[in-house]
Amino acid sequence: MFVGLGQSSGICRAEPIIDAQVVLQICQAFSNKSLEKMPAIVLPEAAKQFLETYGRLSEKFDGCLSAIETKSWRQAGTIFLLQHTRYESYWRFSADETSIKEISIRHYRPVTLAGDAEWEEPFRDRPPSTSAGKTTHIYIDSPPDNPNIIEFFYATNRRESDQPVSLEDNPMPTSKRNSTTVFSSSGWTAVSGFTGERNADLSFGAARVRVPEGHQIGKIELPSTIKILGIAFRSDSADPTRHFTVRSIAKTSEDQWIKSLSSTKKKRALIFVHGFNTKFQDAVFRTAQIVWDLQYSGAAVLFSWPSRGEIADYLYDKESALGSRAALLRVIDNLRKAKFESIDIIAHSMGNLIAVDALSNASATKSPPLIAQFVMAAPDVDRDMFLQDIPKVAKVAKGLTLYASANDKALQLSKRVAGNIPRAGDVPPSGPIIIASVSTIDVSAIGDELFGLNHNAFATTRNVLNDLKILIETGAKPPRLAEIRGYPEPPQKPIYFRYSP
Repeated sequence: MFVGLGQSSGICRAEPIIDAQVVLQICQAFSNKSLEKMPAIVLPEAAKQFLETYGRLSEKFDGCLSAIETKSWRQAGTIFLLQHTRYESYWRFSADETSIKEISIRHYRPVTLAGDAEWEEPFRDRPPSTSAGKTTHIYIDSPPDNPNIIEFFYATNRRESDQPVSLEDNPMPTSKRNSTTVFSSSGWTAVSGFTGERNADLSFGAARVRVPEGHQIGKIELPSTIKILGIAFRSDSADPTRHFTVRSIAKTSEDQWIKSLSSTKKKRALIFVHGFNTKFQDAVFRTAQIVWDLQYSGAAVLFSWPSRGEIADYLYDKESALGSRAALLRVIDNLRKAKFESIDIIAHSMGNLIAVDALSNASATKSPPLIAQFVMAAPDVDRDMFLQDIPKVAKVAKGLTLYASANDKALQLSKRVAGNIPRAGDVPPSGPIIIASVSTIDVSAIGDELFGLNHNAFATTRNVLNDLKILIETGAKPPRLAEIRGYPEPPQKPIYFRYSP
């Protein structure tokens, strides 16, 4: 496989074509530890030396997905960036006019959503050597993985913040692109976060959150703050070992976002739609907590709409929610493009105003979104509108679950603001909403002490989280736990379910 490259001093030179196809053949032979599968262009001695030197990396580099030549390194030889199923690596090829004489792996790292893992330099396998009477062994170990890091995708129609970017460990930027700092070669760009103001278009990206070692299920451990009349007088510094901390928030294009979702090779996706009075970072922490506590193994996606994060801005948040319905459907459509077989939605509080209305209207379209489980936690939705829309939602959702409470103070506030019209998440004296297609669970017995407003019961109580986990994983109908029992009790047929601590 040769090509003439022109004349120099009257001599016609020819060099081997080291293209992506050849590199992928070499990669595949390497991952199989097979000299026989090496392309003929690689000298036998070079192939043997390569396998002996880097053999312990072969299991890491399974699934040779792509090879891209790069000119970014000022080194002799040809450099390719290879993408594997779980890792990416830089390989250097040295060749003469007839063959590849040497192959070396220069750097590698695990693939993450944000593309900010540290690059490792592989050590060469060597026989044990003796020094001062001691035997020294050199091994190739996996890069240190932090099991407390939660990675998930996000999509938001919030306005991007203009505050300086702040990331854990203060990574050094690698380049500038259109005046935006790029922190990795993968193309993901670091941003500082998003405000509560509205944006005309969607932004896409990924977030990484560190969960503290002492995390208790149902809680979001944060630094304590002393406030008087809304003014913060003292805030403790964040300690990653004791508090939830944002490791990175990265932004990418919509096309790359879909591609990244597809590359996870996961079959299931979970969309979390937060409620009112929620800042972007609060939504990020809540998503991380839910994913961690559920031990969710699919691809998690936060849909964050423009909430200012203040109780006084209830009406602004409501208008923002009403304006976010098309954006949520676009996110669902992108997950379909990424070929997920199952999509679940957990909507909390006013997030249900977005999800219920969006799915209700989409049910009448030619290609409606198909949802596996739609979980409605404390829905801050007009009760009458909810009863009208849910039969339409049931056409596109395989399972519908409602968590309601008589002690939800935030819903009581919403009821007053809305002209004393009951909310769908209420449990009045007459009982919760009963609809044939919906599994209703009354969680009033949890109490009213959680976060003051008791508006996050679905995410802050271990038994409710256990129930939610079983639902998302299996789709089983209630009762799924001994603590959740039918009402009325046997021998009568239950019409809804109640949490009994």
